[in-house]
Amino acid sequence: MGDYSKYIVKPFDWGERPLIHHDRETMNGLGPLMAFLNTDMVKEADLNIFVHHIDVKDPPGPEYVEVHAHEVSQAYVFPLPGITFEVTLGDEKYTVDSPATVFIPPRLKHTVRIVNGSGIEVSIVRNEKYEESLTEASEG
Repeated sequence: MGDYSKYIVKPFDWGERPLIHHDRETMNGLGPLMAFLNTDMVKEADLNIFVHHIDVKDPPGPEYVEVHAHEVSQAYVFPLPGITFEVTLGDEKYTVDSPATVFIPPRLKHTVRIVNGSGIEVSIVRNEKYEESLTEASEG
């Protein structure tokens, strides 16, 4: 019988660690960013899962994510009501109230900004390392 306990992990506060294309100081001002899964936690993981606890105290919320794209798909999940966010996909900008999910196909330029409210944002990116998922050439 195998020991699968290594696949059960606890999240940790991403703290001051960098996240390419993201202004970490501004993000931290909105609330803590928690890493729930990555290859540092589980060597075989092919997903990066972050949960950002957000509270916009002075709407509209700041811009903190540069336009970027990944070689792999990504999803933003806003599971609870209470947040209004803007998402730009290619050259199209949408304002959305949570709960909602945004699927981002590989190589599609995108950015997200929390406009108002409080709650959580879940970011799921396929790949071994977040940095390895980024692409320079992209669509949109």
